[in-house]
Amino acid sequence: MNKIFSIMSAIALIFSNGCTVQVNPTPTPTPTPPTAQPKSNTITDTIDVEGEKQKITLNLYKRAGLPFTTYVPANRFVDQTVSSGEGTAVWFYWLQPDGKPNKNVYVQFFFPGEKLTLQQTTERLLGNNGLFAINKWQVTNRSQAQEDLYPWATEKIVFRQQGDRNIVGSVFVGESNGRAFWAVKHYPAEFGDGFEPLAGKIFSYLQLI
Repeated sequence: MNKIFSIMSAIALIFSNGCTVQVNPTPTPTPTPPTAQPKSNTITDTIDVEGEKQKITLNLYKRAGLPFTTYVPANRFVDQTVSSGEGTAVWFYWLQPDGKPNKNVYVQFFFPGEKLTLQQTTERLLGNNGLFAINKWQVTNRSQAQEDLYPWATEKIVFRQQGDRNIVGSVFVGESNGRAFWAVKHYPAEFGDGFEPLAGKIFSYLQLI
């Protein structure tokens, strides 16, 4: 009896001193991070051409060494890539009915070889010896409004080419991992209704790596 009384007294003393008895919980398993799902090689989408909805097929564009992926309307464009110390340019030229690329109708992405800020990139575009001056592109509008931009863009610059050709287009300035770049839509005005919706899909699906 005395032994039992001593044990009960010890238990009471433990609780009266504010001590607690720790019970090791069952360890919670560490959740496995989700695996990134591979992109589909082909997707379908809809464009609006002169008020009519059209269903189109787009193919995944992904190339080793390029800092982006996108989807390109099938059988409508052919790509060309040129790299140098100045940077990497990727063109998507519009295909004519005879299968030849039209070098006046294109989407282009340019990633400078050096790390440029957004301000420096704008100066490269609009400076005295910049892209606009070289190509005789005249600025007709500039916008940083969100409704005028793609998610990756910070500014849109609309232009018209001086001279005989009725060339129009727009340049979007963007940034990825602290490095600025730009993207161009370039086409004769009469191509706008057919070209713009398809070119817009290339920009809409752009994902930077």
